[in-house]
Amino acid sequence: MTLDESVYHNMHQDMHLDVDTMSYEELLALEEQIGNVSVGLAEDTMQKNLNQRKYLSSTPCKAESYCICKEDYADGEDLGVLTCWHDFHASCVGKWLVQQNVSPLCKKTALST
Repeated sequence: MTLDESVYHNMHQDMHLDVDTMSYEELLALEEQIGNVSVGLAEDTMQKNLNQRKYLSSTPCKAESYCICKEDYADGEDLGVLTCWHDFHASCVGKWLVQQNVSPLCKKTALST
């Protein structure tokens, strides 16, 4: 480490938080201080941009496709299709996207808005 890097490191050392050693009360206080950062989509944006298709039992699917709720697809069920082409139960992935706009499988952006 050079002298410049050492000075920079020391200047920002107090900004480092070790959340692994924080108590529950300290974590709650930190959450309150930081606030809520939304990385999900608004409900109407999600509904407008989520493509859907019907599941047909004759169409092969991978078990990872229903990784959100762990329930098998039923014939004729609505599936939500993400931009990465992964699909999930439409209602399950809708709830997921309101929380975070990433695919539960590949972590790519789920829906482009």
